[in-house]
Amino acid sequence: MDRTPSRSRRAVCSLAVLGLALATAATAMAVDVRGRVRFGSDYGRTAPEAPDDARRNHYWSQWNGFLEPRPRGFDAARDLAVVLTGEGDFAEGQPGFRLANGGLWPTTMVARAGTTVEVQNTDPVSHELTVEGLAGFAETPVAPGRVRPIEVPSAGVHAIGDRLYAHVRGHLHVIDDLVARATVTADGSYHFTNVPPGTYTLKVFHGAEVVHAREGVVVEERELTIEPFPIGGAEGQ
Repeated sequence: MDRTPSRSRRAVCSLAVLGLALATAATAMAVDVRGRVRFGSDYGRTAPEAPDDARRNHYWSQWNGFLEPRPRGFDAARDLAVVLTGEGDFAEGQPGFRLANGGLWPTTMVARAGTTVEVQNTDPVSHELTVEGLAGFAETPVAPGRVRPIEVPSAGVHAIGDRLYAHVRGHLHVIDDLVARATVTADGSYHFTNVPPGTYTLKVFHGAEVVHAREGVVVEERELTIEPFPIGGAEGQ
């Protein structure tokens, strides 16, 4: 019996090996980028809402008639967005957005124009998001455990609110050249995953503004660590 593999079997085997090699190479090219944003102890603190403000149902930061409100603290994980912009497609496996603990997480959101943003409601109550200036956006309730899709066809900055809970506020930045979003921790450390090699601009968004931009971030085929940098004229810069 002839045990020599047929040409067709050899061809299929060769294609399978080639496909595996290409997939491995593509995976190997994905790079992690790490760094840290520095800010002072008073950065991002805001005064409580005045007692006559219409939004009175968020007892820890606004007047509710019983407890004194306290200044809203700054949490980098909640309030900052750190992104890479440049040429190329939006990288896969990027951190998303959610409604959690009675608010948006994070409150500063950045998306690529022409995509659909998904906000998952992890709260035990329904929310009804509003997005200022976004044509075609329907304000419909999103039940617990459900995802609210938001189509963002073009670049712009939009204030986000909640028709049911006035304390829920945030900003959505839509940009044309977004490549990757970082995961940010409370101390300002950030971590990008699956970044293709290339040259990028690193941007930090806080609320409605870009508070830092660093051009010429070169990502090669190995993990990159960026030196810490300050924002907002903070101490420890």
